[in-house]
Amino acid sequence: MLYRSRLFPLTGYPLNVHGTVLARDSLDRQCVYLFRRDKDNCQLIRSKNDSLILTGPKIGLMIYDSIFFELDLKVTDVSGRKVKDERLSKGLMVVDGIFRLSFAPKHRVETEALVSMHSTLDLNYTFIRNAVEGTVEIRILEGPVHFHGNILARATNVPCDILLHDSKLSGVLTAGDNGVLQTARRVVGVSVDEMLLLTFVAAPVGVTTVEFTPRRNYYDEKKIICGNYKMLVKVTWSIAFFDVNF
Repeated sequence: MLYRSRLFPLTGYPLNVHGTVLARDSLDRQCVYLFRRDKDNCQLIRSKNDSLILTGPKIGLMIYDSIFFELDLKVTDVSGRKVKDERLSKGLMVVDGIFRLSFAPKHRVETEALVSMHSTLDLNYTFIRNAVEGTVEIRILEGPVHFHGNILARATNVPCDILLHDSKLSGVLTAGDNGVLQTARRVVGVSVDEMLLLTFVAAPVGVTTVEFTPRRNYYDEKKIICGNYKMLVKVTWSIAFFDVNF
């Protein structure tokens, strides 16, 4: 489970970051994008506390041997400041999944660092045993069509949140014609031995947490009220090669 990728540049902040972060497992070496932005859709990184907003994976990764992370990140001008070299971070990280899954303490968050080009990038992750895949759908039933706030996912025994949406970083979500909010990320991996907690923080006031029991198939849906919003939250469960969740 990849929780965050944080950049510590040599040139200072803020940064307009674009490029790719992708993962591959040893099963089929298929590219699974975790971060993918072009020059016209940069993410603004204001400080070392900001993480890259991950949008994947859209499919699961299996610990068959090792997990490979490939990074190619660049920067553009910020607030009139010229960037002499747009290369920010480029390289390969290899995580020995079999060793860590066999010997690492359960639920421990691991950290890998990539020093390259003009930055150091921290990659934080943990492995999930007996994992299933949950696809989250959020539909506004009553209230404003624009959602201001945060949407977070967490497994009960894992000490980190997965950010599904943050209005301050990604902008305000607008519901489609069917009322569904299109979050940047909607797929999470959870162990069948734990619970999935989804927390909604709606501006200006309103915090609601809803709990789902992981299944090997089927779906669950619950109605919640958070601030001025009444929403239907649906999680569709499936069996997946999802020993690593991002």
